Amino acid sequence: MENNEYYGMSIAFLVPLLVVLIAAGIDFRRFRVPNALTFPLCFSGLLFHAWRGGLAGLQFSAGGMLVGFLVLLLFYVLGVMGAGDVKLMAAVGAWVGGICALHVFCVAGVAAGLCSLVVLAWQHRLREIPAIAQVTWMQLLTLGHHIAGSESASLGAAVQRPDRRRFVLPFAVMIAIGVLAVVLVQ
Repeated sequence: MENNEYYGMSIAFLVPLLVVLIAAGIDFRRFRVPNALTFPLCFSGLLFHAWRGGLAGLQFSAGGMLVGFLVLLLFYVLGVMGAGDVKLMAAVGAWVGGICALHVFCVAGVAAGLCSLVVLAWQHRLREIPAIAQVTWMQLLTLGHHIAGSESASLGAAVQRPDRRRFVLPFAVMIAIGVLAVVLVQ
């Protein structure tokens, strides 16, 4: 029985790891996470846990999906993250559960912060950090304005720029780092 539980848990971490690595490669190249990856990952996570644990397994998976969705929703509403990243995180949560989804989010957030600092230092733009923080704070204060719209025009415009790597971080890469870290700790 113990081997069977380990087998189920290893699949629950290896499947999303494989998919997020693919999503990270696509997001790095195209700044887009396709629904063709996120939806099947999400539904297969729900089905896998329902099959392995019945109603309790389905609740575990649905709770993880909800946590994964909610941790990135504010960033999407603020217009600093794409919907594909939110759906990918929800799908990861469907596989790994709520607690591990929070761990993935924390590692991904730290990785994104460190990556951003490295990029800003490389570009000699560290002095822009206070202005970036101020803009983010203003976006939080005017949250109602952003809720009414869809994905921010500024994010869409930044992704279309030829120098987009200066302004946009493919967050699926950070999610992949988070999933990898959680897999290694398990």
